[in-house]
Amino acid sequence: MNILRKSIFIALLFVGGSLLAEDIFVNNIVSEIIANVEKIKSHSPNSVPMAFWDFDGTIICGDISLGHTVNGKKEYSGMFLKAVEGGFSSVFKDLSSAERYLEKDYPYLEKTVGKFLAWPSLGQVFFGADAEEIESYCRNYAEANLKKWFFSSSLRIMRALEKAGVENYIVSGSPDIFVKAAGIVAGVPRERCVGIRQKIAGGRLSTELKYPLSMNEGKVDCDREILNSRSGAVAVAGFGNSYWTDGPFMRYIASNPLPLGIKGVSVMINGGKVPEGYEGLFRLVNFEKTNAISGPNISR
Repeated sequence: MNILRKSIFIALLFVGGSLLAEDIFVNNIVSEIIANVEKIKSHSPNSVPMAFWDFDGTIICGDISLGHTVNGKKEYSGMFLKAVEGGFSSVFKDLSSAERYLEKDYPYLEKTVGKFLAWPSLGQVFFGADAEEIESYCRNYAEANLKKWFFSSSLRIMRALEKAGVENYIVSGSPDIFVKAAGIVAGVPRERCVGIRQKIAGGRLSTELKYPLSMNEGKVDCDREILNSRSGAVAVAGFGNSYWTDGPFMRYIASNPLPLGIKGVSVMINGGKVPEGYEGLFRLVNFEKTNAISGPNISR
């Protein structure tokens, strides 16, 4: 590459800027994962390659449960408020009380009793609701309002991997009913979408949870359950955006040896500063492109 062409290339990268860098990263990471899959398949023809994805902040800019706010402006409401608005909550009978819960009580719960009790509450307030009806309602909302906030680069990777024979799975810390609703809109089969699960009795949601919870170390357990359910299953890639809730499963995928000594590829999207103990483990990238104006992400 001559000096002029090199200068133009650098200018496009940094002035035009991160968007071109996104495309380059996507092409490179897809090529690397597919090359690994081809090697594994040549050695173990019956292997079933899988990729594991977080959702909030990884596939979507923002949070399917809590919504997305930039500089004090609400870009979209999450499924929590929309489901309350749809009349599915036996706890919140009006939208204003649910909004107060998100603004005051929910952050207080996170700080005092912790995320392991706070996050499941976003689904538990819908106990007694018809599980199929609320999921369908949320799916329609995601199709109409949230789809444009999906990161185009994440979708491109998912489509390319699926085309190459890799099965995409979503394991998210949002309620299972929300994850399945949004996952289908993202093109992932419902049975491959896992969130924080509640037991269902007579077709209706209960407050009782099904373990493991799909957050932090629980995501590792969820991934293992999926892998152990299929003969020949191998985790070739993992994608997340939070070192706290996604770091453990991404470390597991990046460190777990595959056939021929190949290791899985883990990609941290918009993850910020790398904490101690995670140095050099993941590929790091910032995604910005959606069909809407993007901004800071919420980590779940």
